Amino acid sequence: MNEKKRRLIENGMKLFAKNGFHKTSIQQIADQSGVSKGGFYLHFDSKEDLIMQIHQYYYYGLMDQVNEVKKQNLAPEDMLATQLEVLLSGLVSNKEFIIMHMQENVKMHDTNSQFFLEIKQHSFRWARSSLMSIYGDALHSKSIDAAILLEGFIQSYMKWLIIDDLDLDLHKLSKFIVRRTMDAVAGMMEEEHAPQITEEMIVTHFPVEYKKNQSKMVQEMLMRMRDKLGDLDLSDEKNQELMEAIGFMEEEILEEQPKLVLFKGMLTPFADQPEFQHEVEMIRHEMRIDVREKKE
Repeated sequence: MNEKKRRLIENGMKLFAKNGFHKTSIQQIADQSGVSKGGFYLHFDSKEDLIMQIHQYYYYGLMDQVNEVKKQNLAPEDMLATQLEVLLSGLVSNKEFIIMHMQENVKMHDTNSQFFLEIKQHSFRWARSSLMSIYGDALHSKSIDAAILLEGFIQSYMKWLIIDDLDLDLHKLSKFIVRRTMDAVAGMMEEEHAPQITEEMIVTHFPVEYKKNQSKMVQEMLMRMRDKLGDLDLSDEKNQELMEAIGFMEEEILEEQPKLVLFKGMLTPFADQPEFQHEVEMIRHEMRIDVREKKE
C-alpha cells in the first residue's frame, strides 16, 4: 500500500470517529492527508468505499498483531489469553470509530458482504482451533459449541468495554475469559449429551457460493501478499522468487479446477515469513489444503 493511500485511510478513520461519517467531507479527509480531492479519487470511489477499506485495513492489521503472538513460546492456554488481550486492546483503542459506525446509518455496498462473512468465519475458526490446541481431539465432537461459548464471552464483555466505556484491566479480563471458558468446556466434556451444533449445521450457517467466493477470497489474500512483499527488506532474488510464486497462484486460482498441490508448494516459502502467516492460513483454509504430516 502506498503512503498516500495509507494516510487517507488513517486520517479518514480519525475524522469519521471524531465528526461522524455524514459530517465528514471528502475534502476534509484530503486536506488532512495532504492530497488533492482528485488524489482521493485515485484510491477510492467514494466515502463508502473508503470506510469499507478502513474496515479491511484495520481488521487485517489487527489480525497481523494477533498472529505475532504465535512467535512466542507459550502454552496453548496462555497463547489464547495473550492473543485475546491483543484483540481486545486493538478494539478498545478504536472504540470511537466502532461506536460511530454503530450509531450512524452508513450504507455499505452489497459486494462487501463477503468481507464481513470472512470476519465471522475467521473469528469462529480462531476460537475453535485455539480450544482444540488446549484439549486436542477429546474436544472435537463438542468443539463447535465450545467455540460459540468463547465467542459469546468475548462479545458480551466487548459491549461493556466499548458501548458502556467500562475501564477494565484487559490482561486480567483475558485470563478470566479463558478460565471461565475452560470451566464451561470441562462441564461439557464430562456430559454424555450430544453437541448442540454439528458440522452439518455449520455448513448451513455459513452459506457461500463456494467456488466463486473461494476464488475471490484467494485473490484478495494474494493481493495483500503482493502489497506486503513491497514493504519487506528482502534480497532481489528472494523478492523475485516470491513475486513469481504469487503470479503462479493468481493464474491457477482462475482455472476451473485449481491444483491444490501447486498451492501447497507455492505457499511453503511464505509460511516461513511471519508477515504472511494470516494470508497463508486463510488460503490454506479456503483451498482445503491439509498441511499436517502423515503418520507412518
